[in-house]
Amino acid sequence: MASGYANHGASTTKNAFLGWIANGGSPEEDSDLNASTLRWRARDLDMGGGIPRSAVATETTTVIGNGMIPKPNIEYEALGLTKEQALEWERTAKREFSFWAESKFCDAAERKNFYQLQSLAYRSFLVSGDVIALLPMFQSPGTPYMLHVQLLEADRLSTPGSSGESTSQDLENGGRIIDGVEIDKSGRVVRYHIASRHPMSDERTDEIVYTAIDAYGKNTGMPNVLHVYVPERPEQYRGVPMVAPIIEKSKQLDRYLNSELMANVVSSMFTLFIVSNPETDIRKSALEDAVPEEDRVTDSPMKMHLASGAVYELEPGQRPEAINPMRPNSAFGAFVDAFCTQLGASIEMPKEILLKAFTKSYSASRAALTEYWRKIPRARRDFAADFCQPIYEAFLAEAVALGRIEAPGFFEDPFVRRWWSKCDWIGSTMQQLDPLKEVEAAAKRIELNISTQEREAAEFNGSDWNENIVQRERENDALRMMSKALGKALQTAAQGEGTSPDPHEPNDGDEDETEEMDDAEASDR
Repeated sequence: MASGYANHGASTTKNAFLGWIANGGSPEEDSDLNASTLRWRARDLDMGGGIPRSAVATETTTVIGNGMIPKPNIEYEALGLTKEQALEWERTAKREFSFWAESKFCDAAERKNFYQLQSLAYRSFLVSGDVIALLPMFQSPGTPYMLHVQLLEADRLSTPGSSGESTSQDLENGGRIIDGVEIDKSGRVVRYHIASRHPMSDERTDEIVYTAIDAYGKNTGMPNVLHVYVPERPEQYRGVPMVAPIIEKSKQLDRYLNSELMANVVSSMFTLFIVSNPETDIRKSALEDAVPEEDRVTDSPMKMHLASGAVYELEPGQRPEAINPMRPNSAFGAFVDAFCTQLGASIEMPKEILLKAFTKSYSASRAALTEYWRKIPRARRDFAADFCQPIYEAFLAEAVALGRIEAPGFFEDPFVRRWWSKCDWIGSTMQQLDPLKEVEAAAKRIELNISTQEREAAEFNGSDWNENIVQRERENDALRMMSKALGKALQTAAQGEGTSPDPHEPNDGDEDETEEMDDAEASDR
């Protein structure tokens, strides 16, 4: 008595579902234990270029850009501070963090600064499905801070004895290790098992030693390991690459593109075969001379070479048969275009963004950008929560402990620490197809109280509205000084030529009068 979905998507009798084998599996069986295979295939596609690499590079550039910049935004009222005190504290905290983050000494390998590490971490997360960061403490020259960020390949997070493949292991205490992530009976992550080197390295022969690192510090409650990944299902403990849903189709497309390329190359080489006279012996020299020596792929006299305009001798009695390769394929562009539309939809990236081809109208291009940017705030939120904010809080804890930043109650009360640590992360903004229209729209939103100048400044070019005001004051002061200096120079030049100075230009005798001019007159001057 089939009913409901049994007559449709769950039917076991319809011809449409014959041969479709789909079994239910846990997140561990469906995702976690397949993570290593997905990583290897995703990396191979990425290194081969094409659509998968374009997707990863575009996502990294869009989400990270030049780096997500911290904007401290403390709960000053809860901390008993005035607004002015809060602004001063935030400037101090941002200045200290910039000193640490813009130095390569924040990197455990001392190669990249914090904003470069963001790009590396995010790209590795997209390609491999997840990335690991440790926060070791040691002294480096040129900085008072001991905090460092150490990025690890996803393969180093693995079950002991697994040789890099995704495996699981039961523990005596009732917990489990799922591809390097140890959980207790309730499913809470308690430890991470890190290999001493990459388990798939063929160049290194030293023994692999696994270290179990507690997920959180027992005394501070702060994370010891930053595991950056985005689960697709509850109870999933390892991530999958960004291109995981399109690995099969991407590989097939890659093969199709390569075959079309080779077919077009072959069709461009029109080769002529001639029946030779059996009484002459010119076949050998003709075969040798048909293709330049530097272009030959083999030295065997029994094998022929393809070359543009080559002329070959045949054995007596043999005749060539004309072959039309039917290239170029007139349907090639339309097929690839439709195929890329499907690939882009699977990873939330419109075809125009994926292919970097804005060939339609302004409205269509704007719609594609807007649709793609709907996912960017979520991606930044997840990355900031897993990577940027924990590192900022670890830095702030050390800065407070060193006395470089004052934050009363930071270590005594977790609520107070949270209020001191509150921070927004600002990234690059969406590309402006028509900047004038965007500015006019922003001005209208501010006029109707739909938005604020601070928000519009952050969304338009990622700048800080308060810092913009301070900088504009400095620029205006500089312009006034330049105007005054120019006026004196013109006056001196006029006196040297024996002409009367311009009555509109100030001189040494009327400086007091100039200072008393109203704003309108000063502006005109």
